[in-house]
This record gives sequence, structure tokens and C-alpha cells, in this order.
Amino acid sequence: MKKIAAALFLIVILFASAALSEAPAPYGASENSRLVGLLITREDLSASAGEDGVIWASCTQNGPDADIEYSFGDVGGLRLICFAAPEEGGEGSRIVSNVDDGISAVNFDLNEDGSTVKMDAVIRFVPGLDDTFFFYNPVMRTASGQVFAVPGDFMAVSADANPIGSLVGQTIRDERKHTENGREIIDATTAGIQIEAVREPLKIRLLQFSAAHELLASEEFEPGAVPEQIVPLAAADYLLLETIEKGPDGEPFIRREAIGRDVDYLNTLSCRDDGICLFHYHDVFWNGIVPEENAAEEPAEAKETV
Repeated sequence: MKKIAAALFLIVILFASAALSEAPAPYGASENSRLVGLLITREDLSASAGEDGVIWASCTQNGPDADIEYSFGDVGGLRLICFAAPEEGGEGSRIVSNVDDGISAVNFDLNEDGSTVKMDAVIRFVPGLDDTFFFYNPVMRTASGQVFAVPGDFMAVSADANPIGSLVGQTIRDERKHTENGREIIDATTAGIQIEAVREPLKIRLLQFSAAHELLASEEFEPGAVPEQIVPLAAADYLLLETIEKGPDGEPFIRREAIGRDVDYLNTLSCRDDGICLFHYHDVFWNGIVPEENAAEEPAEAKETV
């Protein structure tokens, strides 16, 4: 078994516009726990923490091959969790990941034994006039497999400070040094989240055009109601995706995107009452045939992954 040779180092890096600054670690940690993700909340978790200063998660798994889920009970928030857990019997490992709706552009990158893990994701949010606080709370896992969240710092987002398309984010890095065969090796986990300012979608139109730019068909949808599978007309040469959005002054703003025959998907957004937007992925079948395995699936919101 690997021996820990030095203490855990934690670095928090703030990415906001073009500025880059370094802040002190928002929590203490021991050699017996390791960073496995973030719990993003709108409220400070300090009041919810127990006497030990943390919020423990409960674990559920319905069968040995089922997904492992971690819940923080009444504490609301968005989970971004990823780590490699050893299989029962000690042979091999499995990837455990919990990602909630509202988190998109998810990217997990980890080596075979899970000693080095990198996770990044985006929350798309409609900012208001007043500051909205997003608390990025580190999620840790003990050597015995228990998972807990630690109250963390926050980011503030508002319409004045965060124009449409801007990103503000936080990345937490957890480094551990150990020796193996006389060599010093660094294991690291990096968990990053970015808040992207977007406009609220009001309506979505899907228009089909011929190669001669003749309008063949037009459909309008409520956000979140666009079909998961799009089958254009045989004569269609390209699609025009129009999203009618609410501008800063309350007036409609139309965003347009052309989808040619060389593109087999399109993306849309819908927003919750709290301003957090859900990402939707839609397959485009230009040959007019939906593969049997796709047609048999129940419609479901797809996560955006890279």
C-alpha cells in the first residue's frame, strides 16, 4: 500500500474575466480524506454543518452493478463528483460520478487507478440585477469510503458585473505526495466549476430550408419541449435554430444558429425558476431514419459532455 509522505496541499484559484488570483484554502483536510468534487449551493452551509464542521452524505446503491449515489439530504445543491473506487474483492476499480441537472459541459479526466483526477463543468445562469451567490463547497472522501461536504467560499454573479457570455469560476486543487520505489510521486485532484451568464430563452423555433434557401417548414416550441430526435424533411438542406431570448431591457433578443447536413445534433436550453438553465442535446437524423436503438429509448435530458 502506498505510504503518505507529506501533508495535503490545497490551492484555490479564482478565474474571473482576465484576472487570475490565488486565495487561501477554504477548509482544512487530513491525510485520511481526499477531494472528490464540489457541492454548489446558493446558501452558506456553515449553519448546516454538524459539530465536526462537515455535512455527511448518505450512500445508496441498488445492486452491485447499479450506480452509486451520494445524497446530502435536505441540503439543496448541485453535485459534481467523480472518483475511482475499488471493486469489492480488491480487483480493479469503478468510476463513480454524480452530476445533477443544471451542470453541463462536464469533462472528467482521470488515470487508470484514479490517483490523478480532473473535473470541469459549467452552470449556465440568468443573472439578475442583484448579486446571486454560488457557494463552491469541497466534497471529500475518507479512506474508509465515507463522503462529506465542507462549507466553502462563494462567487457573486449579477447582470451588471457579468455580461452575457462571460464566465466566472473557481478551481480547487488537492495534491498529495507519496513515495513509491524510492520516487516521490504527486497524486492530484482538480475540481472546477464556471458560471456562464446567459439570457433566458422564451421560445425556440426550428426552420427547415432547401438548398435554394426556400422555407420548407417551421415549428415553434417552448424551452425544454424540443423533441430529442429531429428528422428533417428529405428536401431540407439546412436547419435554422432560432432562440427568442429575454434581453437585458426586457425586449426579445433573437439568437440564430445554422445547422448543415454535416452536423448531426443541436443544443437548446431551458431555465428553471431559480435562473439555472438546463442543457438539452438533440440528435438530427438527416437520412430520415431514426436508428432502432434510439427510437426505443424513453425521452430524457442529455448531459453535455466533452
